[in-house]
This record gives sequence, structure tokens and C-alpha cells, in this order.
Amino acid sequence: MPEIRFKQFRLSDHPFPDLSETCRYWSEKKQSSGGIAPSWSDIDLLDLPSELLPKICVVDVALNPLNFTYRYWGTAITGLHHYDLSGKTVRQLTPPDYAQCIWDQYNVVYTSGIPQTFLTEIPLEEGYNTFYIALRLPLSSDGVKIDKILAAEAFGNERDQLRTLFETLA
Repeated sequence: MPEIRFKQFRLSDHPFPDLSETCRYWSEKKQSSGGIAPSWSDIDLLDLPSELLPKICVVDVALNPLNFTYRYWGTAITGLHHYDLSGKTVRQLTPPDYAQCIWDQYNVVYTSGIPQTFLTEIPLEEGYNTFYIALRLPLSSDGVKIDKILAAEAFGNERDQLRTLFETLA
């Protein structure tokens, strides 16, 4: 079976206004917090685009060993995966290579401390691929260390557009 792949790209390189609006909101909260990132308590999910709310998840960052546990898992993500991982780690995603792909994305955000946009390609058993885009935003309770990451995703009706974007990325 082909491997699950992802590509990183600049948020400005895509036409998804809900994700752009979410990044602007995060940037405003970061600026007012004065730290490296806003805290989870600075974020009000109801301030985000309503269509995006079911496609949001938040992970807690654990150290020694580094791991990511889902604090919040949106209902559309449950519909996509057919399970709810609230309170469970990213490593519990299935299949294991998908879990590793998502863990790697969270690790990039954790180690860089800056917002990242990822486009993920997932091969399906039927012989075709599906795609989704994820904006992953670091959060910091103390303004110094990343302790949570908020993710907002776009998938569904946008899949053909995402396939074209994936193919054009280097």
C-alpha cells in the first residue's frame, strides 16, 4: 500500500479563508499575550468561523517522552475517522503510519514554536487518495514553552482542490 505523505507550505499559499481567519485570530491573541504564543485560555472557539468548529482539535503536549494527547476532538473529525480520541494520544490514531505522520506534524509545531500548515495525502483501499489540510497553531500557558497545539482542518468538499494543491507543491 502506498505511504501516507504530507507536505508543509505557507498559509498564504492556499485559498481557504476559514483557516486564514483562524491564523489571523491566533496572531492577534499572540500579540496581546506578549509571549511566544497565546494560551489555551486566551482562545475562545466561538470566535472562530462556525463552519470550522467541528473540524478543530487541541492536543496537550507531554514531555519525557514527548507525546501529544487530544484534549478536544471536533465532531466532524469523529465523522471522518469513525472514532473519538478525546483523552487519547496521537499514537492511538489508526493505522500506525497515519499516527506517525500526524505525530511528526505536531512535533514540527512543538519544536519550531510557530504556526505550520500541512497538506496530508492518505491512500485509500479503493485505489485512490484523499487529502486534507491542517493548520496547527502552538499555544503556551506561560508564554515561554509550548504546552498545547490547536489544529483546524479543511476536508470534505475541498478534496479535489486539495489534490491539485498537493500535486503543485514541491
